[in-house]
Amino acid sequence: MSAIESLLNLKRWSEDEAKQKFAVVLKELEAEEKRLVGLEEEYRHADRKFESASNELIDIAEIRRLNYYLEHVLARIRRQKKVIELKEIEMEKVRKALQEASKEKKTFEKLDEKQKSALRKEFKRKEQLGTDGHAGIRHREDGLSSGGGGYGKK
Repeated sequence: MSAIESLLNLKRWSEDEAKQKFAVVLKELEAEEKRLVGLEEEYRHADRKFESASNELIDIAEIRRLNYYLEHVLARIRRQKKVIELKEIEMEKVRKALQEASKEKKTFEKLDEKQKSALRKEFKRKEQLGTDGHAGIRHREDGLSSGGGGYGKK
């Protein structure tokens, strides 16, 4: 195995690692977005409850409790949005790392192909030299065995 092939294998491994990291971060981002959707639904539900409590007999303690709960859910929604924002930044970094790993792998694949192509050409050239050499030897042997000797007439 040549040095280029070894480096190419390393680059392939690096790309696979980057793909796996990308998949993990993507799943994490999706989970965080799902968590946000749940919080927003929780807020809408509590808000409807707050409005219905406001329209009914006014129980100050219940309204305060619902108001506090709404504020608490809003704070959780803001935190969750920040978590998603940070996860998106991480996702972008991982995506760039994957692109770079893919680019490096492709570069080494091209180098590997060029090296193999050069080796094939060299092999064919040597094979042709060997074939031409054998043909020349046979031609001289044929000339000697027919009595010509190749040096003039006797």
